[in-house]
Amino acid sequence: MIPAALALLGSACVGITVPGGTAQAAAGNGASPVLGARLTAASFRNPGAADRPWVRWTLAPGASTAELQGELRDMAAAGIAGAEIGQGSFPSTGQLAALYSTANSLGITLSLSHGPVSAPDGFSVNDDQARKQLAYGSSVVGGGSAFSGALPKPATANRTTLVAVLAFKCSGTCAADGQTTLDKDSAVDLTSKVKNTDTAGVGGGTTTGTLDWTAPAGGDWAVLAFWSVGVQAQPDLLTKAGTKVLTDNMDQQFAPVRQLMRANGGDFFYDSHTADRGSPTDTWSNTMAADFRHANGYSVTDYLPLLVNLPAVGFGAAKPAFQFDAATSAKFRNDFYRTRTDLWLDNQVKPLKKWAKETYGYAVRLQPYGDNGAAVDSIQAAANLDRPETETLWFGDEADNYLPEASANHMTGTKWYSIEGSAALNQAYAQTLQDQVIRMNKAFAGGVTKLVYHTYPSDTGTSSLWPGYSLFPSSFSGSWGPRNPDWADAKAYNDYFARNQLVLAQGGARTDVAVYMQNYVYPQPYTQGNLQYWSDPALAENGYTRDYVNPTLLDLPNATVRGGRLAADGPAYKALVLDSTQLPVSAPSRTSIPVATAEKILGYARAGLPVIVVGSAPGTVPGLDAKGDSDLQPVVAALLKQRSVHVVKDEAAVPALLAGLGIRPSAEPATPGPIVSVHRSDTDTDYYWLYNQGSVTNTTEPATLFDPNASAKPVDTDITLQGHGTPYLLDAWTGAVTPVAQYTRHGDRVTVHVSLAGDDTQIVALTTDPGRLTGGRPSSAARPHVVSTTADAAVVRADGGIAVRTSEAGTYTTRLSNGRTVRTTVSSPGPAVDLTTRSWSLDVQDWKPAAPYGTTGADATRTSKDTVHVDLGKLTPWTGVPALKDTSGIGTYTTTVTLPPSWKKGTGARLDLGQVTDSYTLTVNGSQVPTPDQLGATADIGDYLHAGDNTVTVRVATTLINRLRTLSGALAARPAQANGLVGPVTLTPYKETEVR
Repeated sequence: MIPAALALLGSACVGITVPGGTAQAAAGNGASPVLGARLTAASFRNPGAADRPWVRWTLAPGASTAELQGELRDMAAAGIAGAEIGQGSFPSTGQLAALYSTANSLGITLSLSHGPVSAPDGFSVNDDQARKQLAYGSSVVGGGSAFSGALPKPATANRTTLVAVLAFKCSGTCAADGQTTLDKDSAVDLTSKVKNTDTAGVGGGTTTGTLDWTAPAGGDWAVLAFWSVGVQAQPDLLTKAGTKVLTDNMDQQFAPVRQLMRANGGDFFYDSHTADRGSPTDTWSNTMAADFRHANGYSVTDYLPLLVNLPAVGFGAAKPAFQFDAATSAKFRNDFYRTRTDLWLDNQVKPLKKWAKETYGYAVRLQPYGDNGAAVDSIQAAANLDRPETETLWFGDEADNYLPEASANHMTGTKWYSIEGSAALNQAYAQTLQDQVIRMNKAFAGGVTKLVYHTYPSDTGTSSLWPGYSLFPSSFSGSWGPRNPDWADAKAYNDYFARNQLVLAQGGARTDVAVYMQNYVYPQPYTQGNLQYWSDPALAENGYTRDYVNPTLLDLPNATVRGGRLAADGPAYKALVLDSTQLPVSAPSRTSIPVATAEKILGYARAGLPVIVVGSAPGTVPGLDAKGDSDLQPVVAALLKQRSVHVVKDEAAVPALLAGLGIRPSAEPATPGPIVSVHRSDTDTDYYWLYNQGSVTNTTEPATLFDPNASAKPVDTDITLQGHGTPYLLDAWTGAVTPVAQYTRHGDRVTVHVSLAGDDTQIVALTTDPGRLTGGRPSSAARPHVVSTTADAAVVRADGGIAVRTSEAGTYTTRLSNGRTVRTTVSSPGPAVDLTTRSWSLDVQDWKPAAPYGTTGADATRTSKDTVHVDLGKLTPWTGVPALKDTSGIGTYTTTVTLPPSWKKGTGARLDLGQVTDSYTLTVNGSQVPTPDQLGATADIGDYLHAGDNTVTVRVATTLINRLRTLSGALAARPAQANGLVGPVTLTPYKETEVR
């Protein structure tokens, strides 16, 4: 990513069209036609293609068509339903036709990125229609001294076209290599004095020139020549002319495969806001000066120093080269960022969407953010997109940072919100599938509904080493696919992701609180200390969910108040918060708001919506509007007089205020804690996705991967859910839907008990149509349910009856919803059995390069899998076993559990495996147990046991890092993973006794 120009403020909005179903629809055999189609027992058990994960498929240069077609078949078998093509090598037209034919037959959607999607072949950074930034050259002149000679120019080999020459008096010393403060009122426009020009620049402008000028007496003066410079060899993002160059080229390139594309129904993808990988640095266009004046009513020329930066270092925020006074600088930059956002959306995004849909039946998928350079309002952009996308790398696994784009979806009704997951830095071949689950759980908590794996490389590269081609062989993780031992379990994991994604795309979002935020700069959390926009954790710990709304969202037709709710037919916000302490503290100031938006909020307050002001109320408008502040102040004064408006000191005070107003969260914990929720609702069912996130900010992530998060402890608590329906549990690992036996109902709320391991999730559905979830099985809705019990738990049996479950003998009291109290006496099911120190037989497939390491080409993809046998007296990580200390592969553990003759069939048993790294399967007496929870590592195996000897087999698959770190110098410093079944492993018998 290329750090570049500008960082600060924002306001206003462009008109948008609320996306319709066609934005997510796909024709033919590609994807199923509806994302988040109505959930039933059958669709939850086996989700359709639309809800399954995708991959970013990086193609090796020279990869054969047959190999690529085979990889598509491998993807389908692993539960992958989409492949993004373009990073790495772009296929030839013939290859593309073959891949579309294969993908269409498999029901795989193809996405096109890079290559022709970015620019015509041979397109030059010096083309008239190329993407551009504003650059500068400077020279310091003492007061009363003369400048004479060639115009100062930026250090670039690209063609430069003169925009303007200005002189400013420096406020103090003109810095040679740091930020300089200029006296804006001293500006002198010297452009007309330039001589010795040519016509070799863009549009016949000059690429050269000389100047003779004498500075006024007193102080130092900066002579600044501003130049338009090509920044990428791709068509301009900010003009319709640039977009037409792009689409005309794609029409020519894709003409032979157009019908195949229409049958597939995929999308065009643009990474990090741009037509190419990397962050936007576009601060200029051929028509920027005219476009800016039209949008703002004043000339951009005197403010050009505010649009150029000092050279950037690393991923940090770019530092402006020049400043005026702080207020002027911030307000101008806000006007520029707003104008740039509008130009990008009006001149590229909207025309591109229309063209893609009409010509190919395709959607546009795009990551609407970039570096701290050419800033953009991500909320406004997401509200205008078919398919907004985010990424783990940029936002560092902070759910709060995913919410702005999700909030736009919640208001527009768009269900697609994908994530480039999970490109952890410097973790090539070390990222586990379990870590992918943890990262996706954090993304799901932020509103994401679709995983796109980063990356899935094709196999054979001419210069690639074992285990095969990778675009990022030693940097980003991961290189997913069959080359990894743990990919043997990919189907189970992808089923898990798909079931979560199906649930999270049901109906519409319901969110407790809207927080006003207009922002043009979204700093990366991993350079900003795990940044959150709402920094106090108390709101989430008390169960309240939040969205971020900006002027664009508040201008939507559904942004009205009815029945005390904002957007009652959408997220149904119960309150609106204006937060002057919100982070980041710039772009624009948190005490700035457009007059029209303030008037709208005043109308909300008068209609009865609670409005909470945190800290200071807004006092200024964001931009350089001469009358704006004076127009705003009476509106804010009237707002603060409304009975529905409340002022608190800080974010920590908001939960208590909400509670005092009678505003309860939709998912309310019995006591504040780490569980966060997502609430979706359709005509008859409320879905609650619950996540035990541990600490809001875990500073060890994303660096540590699957080292257990010490802050994410198991949680047992009651949660009260808003909704009238009967509660069911939806198990995303197995696809099972089971009725909840124990709950209480008070009006429109249902209280259930939730037990969650660290970083784990649970899905609860409250439905008034149990048939959709039971699949024809007997419903428990009309029967009495358990209100309380002194047993360990209550369960609904297969016949609809109720039983209590306990692991110890005793007499237990159960109270039912019909008022009955039942006492149940249970005999002992037997003691728990510690299997950690039992004898275990372990056979490990040791994955190594079949050819000597260093071999390239097809031989580099071949893997030997010799078996290593070890007898273990107790469980220990492979790194602690001499024969396995550097091994990656698939290990099969076997032990025998002898149960007494008194063991009765039907006795329950819970197997807790403790730590298992990475993926695993469980088999008991030859029968495979349905996919156990891969994070909680527990399974119910009572149905598989019998008296006497029982064989328990645990098959564990790992990453490749332990082997690769012994072979690759680039990976040698990576730590070894504690692979395998580590334990402790405990078998706990229990009894289920019917409540009569």
